[in-house]
Amino acid sequence: MGASVDAELLALFGRWTLATAQVKRLEELNVDLEVIQSAAREVVMQRGHPEAQRAIVDALSEDTAVALCIWMRDSNNAASLVTYAKAAAKKRK
Repeated sequence: MGASVDAELLALFGRWTLATAQVKRLEELNVDLEVIQSAAREVVMQRGHPEAQRAIVDALSEDTAVALCIWMRDSNNAASLVTYAKAAAKKRK
């Protein structure tokens, strides 16, 4: 995990959630995968709007926020979200 990615995640999730995401596994959390994926798409769609992104994260339950952070720390997941965001942006034009 690169320092810049960790800095972005820290700004989005806060110190406690990021630290928890570094030691927990998804299986340990009480979450719905569809909620995580939906929140991830919303966060990506709000790229460039950190206040809106933070509002999305703040509205999540604690376990869901940790799970989203874990999920976004995985570069494969992050890459698929960026691809999705680009495709969605093209559809809106």
